[in-house]
Amino acid sequence: MGRPPLPARPVGAALRLLVLGPLALAAGAVFLILTLFADATDDLFAWRMSPVTATLLGAGYGGSGVMLALALRARRWEKVRVTTAASSLFMLLMLGASLLGRRSLHLTGGPPPAVAAAWIWLGVHLAAPLLGLIALGAQWRVTGAKPPRAPRLPWWVAAPILSSGLTVTATGLLLYALPDQAARHWPWTARPLDVRALGAWCLAFGIALLLGWREAELRRVRHGMAALVVSGLLGLTGLLRYGGRIDWDGPGSWLVVLVLAAFIGLGLSGAGVSVLFDPPEPETGPQVQLQDSAGVRPARPA
Repeated sequence: MGRPPLPARPVGAALRLLVLGPLALAAGAVFLILTLFADATDDLFAWRMSPVTATLLGAGYGGSGVMLALALRARRWEKVRVTTAASSLFMLLMLGASLLGRRSLHLTGGPPPAVAAAWIWLGVHLAAPLLGLIALGAQWRVTGAKPPRAPRLPWWVAAPILSSGLTVTATGLLLYALPDQAARHWPWTARPLDVRALGAWCLAFGIALLLGWREAELRRVRHGMAALVVSGLLGLTGLLRYGGRIDWDGPGSWLVVLVLAAFIGLGLSGAGVSVLFDPPEPETGPQVQLQDSAGVRPARPA
């Protein structure tokens, strides 16, 4: 006899309340500040930076906010685990960047809004890892069936995702580990903290791409595809907005353009390919029918 259908593992309340929801609100707030007041970071943000850097960081937060807001609507854990992993990694990286570059933060001097922003910034990044561990521990205890996973993507779909993920991750590692050297050759005015923050974004996006390749079912990472498209579009808009502050004679500025354009292309093509290769949603919604020993061979577990 076949076993009765079991529900797929849902997204736990702790993960929504402690990670996805707060991070979505925080990302939206940082996006608005860095985008609308890119010229006023010395007065309103945790540290002073070039408006070009501000608008690029704002683009990353804008895309992340969209990704997290979409993840809040998901019911199944497998559809938010890449989002959760990438967001948690980014918070840890930004905590490290903030601590290493603490002398650049407005912690001890500056306009009152900037000092308050610096302490709030540091406090949020110190609290986020602890709250994340609590939420992930609670999510680990949520039980449910593992739904079948789609067949592996064809090589001509998987290869661009894998190669882009490796390239962006390697770039992020270099920027994060060697920000002083990179800042000296940056195509606009930048300090080591700025470069390390941009490196943190590259690492988060790169790891997300690699995890998306590992998932092999693009429908599960559509939130990340949306983040790539939004971040790429916002980033290119920011470069156009402050193009006069960028040195366009060197290769660095065009590499930034290439990365942002690649984000848009990957996100849009991934969304289109997922429609072709991913199977339709099960009609049973969150229910997953388990196979019995005499039935058909089970699909590869998630």
